[in-house]
Amino acid sequence: MSAIRDLMSSIGIFTVVIMVVACIFFAIGTLLWPYTINTWLIYSDKPPQVEWWMGGLMGIVPGIGQMCIPAAFITFILMLFLN
Repeated sequence: MSAIRDLMSSIGIFTVVIMVVACIFFAIGTLLWPYTINTWLIYSDKPPQVEWWMGGLMGIVPGIGQMCIPAAFITFILMLFLN
């Protein structure tokens, strides 16, 4: 019985950690993906299309969520010189 309780406890802790990490990446994606994509859309004379919740969903996709930080930084630097 103790082994089952320990297993359930470790599964619960793992789930909480995963949810916290997903919430952090959702928040980062909410801020950075719309900025990055909409900036390039505006630069190419198109209306902004990406809303905050779309960026949040992109933020929790593994791999794509982590790319938003360098993408936003590169976009910011390039817009200093392109505009």
